[in-house]
Amino acid sequence: MTELSVPLESIMPCFQGVNPSWVATCSADGVPNTTIVSIVHYVDSDRVALTRQFMNKSRVNLDENPQAQVVVVDPSNGDQFALDLHYLRTESEGPLFDAVAANLDAIASMTGMTGVFRLRGVDIH
Repeated sequence: MTELSVPLESIMPCFQGVNPSWVATCSADGVPNTTIVSIVHYVDSDRVALTRQFMNKSRVNLDENPQAQVVVVDPSNGDQFALDLHYLRTESEGPLFDAVAANLDAIASMTGMTGVFRLRGVDIH
């Protein structure tokens, strides 16, 4: 089997926050964990940022094992893409954090979830 890859720029609709995304992490001893994030934010051709909201177990797993996978969905046709990620750092302030927070607030407003989402940081992968 061959591995397929596409440039992040070619799947930009997946990063609009229309569809939530599944994130999978694994502890150092091999116990998997999955969770849903509201936003996978395009940073540049090599990096994405994931919202950190309710991800306590994922946070522990990323500290032990910085590998993760996220599945993003193209809202126009349902195509799914699995992104293999390597955790780099978390930002809790600055322009990237502010942009993601504004997007999350907009999504919360449109879905009747205002005040429910609390952005603790954006994890750069």
